[in-house]
Amino acid sequence: MGKLNQLLGVASNLADSFVSVTNIEFLHHIESLPIENTKLFEIDLLNEAIISKELNSEKVKQVIKKYKKWFNLEIEKLNIELNKIESVSIKIAYKPGKTFARYYTCNVTIKAKGKDYTKKVMSSYA
Repeated sequence: MGKLNQLLGVASNLADSFVSVTNIEFLHHIESLPIENTKLFEIDLLNEAIISKELNSEKVKQVIKKYKKWFNLEIEKLNIELNKIESVSIKIAYKPGKTFARYYTCNVTIKAKGKDYTKKVMSSYA
C-alpha cells in the first residue's frame, strides 16, 4: 500500500499543471466562455470523458489525451498497476478577478483501492 500513498503527489502535480501557464491554451478556452458557464468543469481522465459540455471541443480533448498519457507514465514510474486506479476526477472552477487577474481552483481526486487521494490547488495569473 506504500506505493499508493504516492498518488497524493501525482494528484498534486496534475492539479498544479492543469491550472498553470503551461496549459494556457486550455485556460484561455475557459476564459472565452460566458461567465455563467465557468462555475465548474468536470473531467473523467481515465475515460477521457468531458462531463461539462462547454469543454467539448477537439482542442480540449487533445489536452485530456496529453494528461492521460502523462498520468499513465507517472503510474508506471511508481510501479503501480493501472487496474488498481478506479477513477481520476478533475474539477476546475474559474472566476475572473476585479482587475485583470484570473482565478482558478482545481481539485484532483484519484481513487485507488477504495481510498481517495485528493489535492486542491488555487492558481491565479494576470
